[in-house]
Amino acid sequence: MDDLRRAGEPAFPTAGRAGSFRADHGRDSGRPIRAPAPSRSLGGSFASAAMALVSAALFAGLVLRIMTYDLRRDEELYVPPTRLLDDRALYADVLYNHTPGSAWLFHGLRRLTGSEHLLLDARLGVVLGWAGFALAIVWVAHSLTRSLAIGWSIAVLFLLQELFLTQAGMTATNNFLPLPLSFLGLGLAVIALIADRPKPWAMAGAGFCLALAVVFKVSAVAFLPIVVAGAFLLPRDRSLSLRLRLGILPLALGGLAGGAPILVYLVVDPIRFIANVAGYHTGPHLQYYRSAAAPDEGAVMSLAGKLLLGHGTWIAGAAIGLVALVALLLLPRAEPGENERPDGRPERDLLLFVLATFVVASAFSLLPTPSFPQYFAPPLICLPLALILAARRLPANRQPLASGLLAIAAVVTIGTAAPRLLQHAGAIVNPGQWTVMRVHRQGQDIARVLAAAGLTGKVATLAPVYPLEGGLPVYDELATGPFAYRTAEFTAPELARHYRMTSPATVGALLAADPPAALLLGFSPELERPMLDFATSNGYLADPGFELIDRYGTARLYLRPNR
Repeated sequence: MDDLRRAGEPAFPTAGRAGSFRADHGRDSGRPIRAPAPSRSLGGSFASAAMALVSAALFAGLVLRIMTYDLRRDEELYVPPTRLLDDRALYADVLYNHTPGSAWLFHGLRRLTGSEHLLLDARLGVVLGWAGFALAIVWVAHSLTRSLAIGWSIAVLFLLQELFLTQAGMTATNNFLPLPLSFLGLGLAVIALIADRPKPWAMAGAGFCLALAVVFKVSAVAFLPIVVAGAFLLPRDRSLSLRLRLGILPLALGGLAGGAPILVYLVVDPIRFIANVAGYHTGPHLQYYRSAAAPDEGAVMSLAGKLLLGHGTWIAGAAIGLVALVALLLLPRAEPGENERPDGRPERDLLLFVLATFVVASAFSLLPTPSFPQYFAPPLICLPLALILAARRLPANRQPLASGLLAIAAVVTIGTAAPRLLQHAGAIVNPGQWTVMRVHRQGQDIARVLAAAGLTGKVATLAPVYPLEGGLPVYDELATGPFAYRTAEFTAPELARHYRMTSPATVGALLAADPPAALLLGFSPELERPMLDFATSNGYLADPGFELIDRYGTARLYLRPNR
């Protein structure tokens, strides 16, 4: 415990007499005054080295898990823009039913690295999201408590939970990427609202990060109203005119800057953008999952089912963090006989602000139908902020206890996460077998088969990541996977005209008008039946030497006959 105390500075100097607390507390500068720097010691150096080594090991385990995690069907939507944005436009040329942040991030990383490994490039974006989230938690914690040890422990116990170590945090989608931005936005808002002096830069940063999170996923809008309300109401001792001028105004300006990508789409082609992002989910997507055609993908349709998912995520999934939070809140703020700190109101106000944020975000999580576990991740970002504020409210002589408690929680979390992080440890010496490398190699195999057969042209498939990894063209109507195709019969004509799409009823005509060089089929037999019918009726034959296996089945490559 003492080692952890030395690893970071105390959150607050020990309060003396009650009348002098304000000066000691450092609220005139909007942050705690730094305590005198602790002397270097072997114990402190050991604690710092241990945190650095454990961090490196955990990060290596996370990267390995992300790179070896099986390709998921959702990635057939999110990964193709990594290449498609070279010469196609989202929404106009290909269906994309989310805001554009992840598509442009993945594409930008590919252009930056010069890599042609599409899944690798996209999952690298998720790795950056993990790194950014950890750094954001540590930075916000250090800004508010002056303790790196506390920030490190909170980052570990929060991030290494089951929800993030499975599909929500491992795949190249937009599920995880908005979370660090939303957290940093809320953290900057807390830093601004707890300060005695206005911090317009922090409010502008909060607006920018919160709006940028919406660029990645529209559900991140849940955090905006409560932050706006907080900027209107807090701090209590600041005049309304000051809150408007140095709180709301910079918040709004930052929000406009962060949300600029969405504003561009809304100006250039608002109807098509709204049809793709909102119309799809409230129309054909919902109807599809209400139909008998929907597969068993764990979708939850009822409010009762959603509440159970929420309980599993917010209570059971975050149990270690919640226990740590309760323990911190129950810690006495003074030894028997000592004076309590006279003013804990700012921390109390901000804890209520974080609680209100959790309630509002949780209500938003219950709105989408169908619902999946990853939809309940956003409210969880309130937990590390609550832990930080609970630690901040303690005086300096209680901070070693808080550091020790959080360190224990972090160690327990590492123990529970270890099986996930070590699951593919053996693969570290064989990168060629990582999923990101294998999928790229399989795409290249498709290209080699076509070249050997003397065939050129598009590949028709509901799994476009594979041919795109091989540098092969695909149909725009199928370029982002099966999502528009499988919901086509539930799409109203006035909505369908805003989509680049085909359907099981029309795909045969599409292929007849522009015959593919090959069809990659086998992962969704029912949906693919019209495509297989086209192949067999037009003399396409499965290549006897090609077979592609992933978690959804075995696909064969049907080659166009040479005539």
